[in-house]
Amino acid sequence: MSEYHDREVLNAGTMGTYRVHSLFTKITCDGDLEPEFGDPFPGAVALHAHEYTHYLHNLSTLAGLQSMQACFLLMVPFIRHTNELGFFTAPENHELDDTVAFAFKMMNDARGSIEGRPREKGFEWPKITDWVFSELQPEQIDVSHASENLGALGTYYSAAEAKTQNGESIEFILRPGLDFISEGVAYEVEREQRRLAGGAEHQLDVETPSFPYLAYRPFIEHLIGRSTTPAERILIGNLSLLIGNPSTALWHLSNAIKQDDARGDNSPLEFKKVEKHILNEFRRQSFGTEQFHTVLLHQITEGSSDLSRGMEIYTKLIDKALTLRGDFPSIELVFLKEKLTGEEFKRTIANMLEHLVLQEKAGQEATLQWIGAPGSIVSLADSEFEKLTVLQSSIHYLQQHFTTSGLANTAELKETACPFYGACPIGREYGNPPDCQSKPWLVSITPDRSKVCWYEAGRLSLRLDPSVPRTGHA
Repeated sequence: MSEYHDREVLNAGTMGTYRVHSLFTKITCDGDLEPEFGDPFPGAVALHAHEYTHYLHNLSTLAGLQSMQACFLLMVPFIRHTNELGFFTAPENHELDDTVAFAFKMMNDARGSIEGRPREKGFEWPKITDWVFSELQPEQIDVSHASENLGALGTYYSAAEAKTQNGESIEFILRPGLDFISEGVAYEVEREQRRLAGGAEHQLDVETPSFPYLAYRPFIEHLIGRSTTPAERILIGNLSLLIGNPSTALWHLSNAIKQDDARGDNSPLEFKKVEKHILNEFRRQSFGTEQFHTVLLHQITEGSSDLSRGMEIYTKLIDKALTLRGDFPSIELVFLKEKLTGEEFKRTIANMLEHLVLQEKAGQEATLQWIGAPGSIVSLADSEFEKLTVLQSSIHYLQQHFTTSGLANTAELKETACPFYGACPIGREYGNPPDCQSKPWLVSITPDRSKVCWYEAGRLSLRLDPSVPRTGHA
C-alpha cells in the first residue's frame, strides 16, 4: 500500500490543497473568492495565498524542480510494467532498479522526511506546547545510478522532541526539505494575511495543526538563536529551497546569521555572502546551458504524443516561474504588505505566474479557472488546455503508486477522488460515475474508449507502446 500518497498533497488545513507536480489547487466553497451571495469569508484570501505559495515553490525553486524530476524519472520504469489499460504491476525487487532507487533518493533529498513516532500508522498530532530541536547534524547518503557511484550526498537532520500539555513527549527525526519548509513559509504568508484582515494575534494559531505549521517558527528560531519576524522566516525558507538540498542551505544560512549577530554591529555580512552564493547557484542552474530541468522533462515525455503536447505548456510555466524567482527571490513577501481583497489578490498573482484553481461552489457545480494576465497561458484555447489536463492527470495517477521507496500495484491503491471531480464536463455528461470519487483510474466512459474523460486519457497515456522508443535516463 502506498505510503507516499499522502505526501503529494500540501495543504492549508482542510479547506485548501495543492498537489505537487500535477499543479492542482483545490479550494472548498468556504474559500470562494467570488461567492454567489455575500462577501468571501475573512480568511479566503489567506487560504489562496497559502496554496499559491506551494505552487510557486514547486515550479520556481530547485528543491521543487528536483522533486519534480524524480517524479518524472519514475514514469520510465512505471510505463515499462503497465498493461494495455495503463494498469501497473510491480516486478519483483523493483525497488533495487537503478532508476527507481536513484529517483527516490533525489525525491527524499529535496522533499525531506521525518522518522519516528509520527510515522506510525494512525498517529495524529496532538496540541504541542513546546518544541525542542537539536542543532543540525550532518549525515552522508551514498548515491549511485546505472552501477556508477556518484559519490556521497551531504545532508542534515535535527533530533526533535514535541511536548504536549499533559507532559507527553513525542520524539522524531526531522530532515527539513521542501515539504516542511514550504508548509512553514506558506503558513507565515497565510497568517500574515489573516492578521492584516483583522485577525486577533492571540487567535491566529488557535485552530492550526501543530505540525508542520506551528513547528517551523520555533525550528528556525532555535537554529539562529533568537526571535524572528515573519519576513525573516519567509526569506530564510525561500533561500533554503533555491538549491536542491534545502537542509544544507539552511545550515549555512543559520550559521551565517549567528555569526552576524555575534558581532553585534547589525551588519548582515556573512548572511549576504551565503545569500549571494545561493542566488548565483540558483541562477546558474536555472538559466542558459546549465538549465536541464525542462530538457529532461521533454526527453521523458517525447515518446508519447499525448504527454509531449501538454509538456509544452507545463515547461512554459516552469521557465516563467524561474525567471520570476530569479528577479524576485522572495516574491512571497508581496503578500505581507497589506490586506488584499479577492480581486486584489487575483490581480497580484496574475502579474506573477498563471495559476489553475478548482473552486468548489456552495450549492453549485465546481469551476476550473486559470488566473492570469490576458495574453498569457490563460488565453489559450480549451483544446490546448486539454493537452495539459491529460498530463496533469497522468502525473496524479502515477503519484498514487509511490511508496516510500518503490511503486505499488494499481490493484492496491488507496482510494482518492479524481482531482477534477465536480468540474469535469465529461463526468457530468455521463452522470459522474461512482469511481470518480474513489478510484478514478477505474473509470471508463465508453467500452470501446471512443470517448474518454481527462483522467482516463491520462491513465491511457502511460501505457507502454513497444513501437515507440523511451528516453528519460538521467
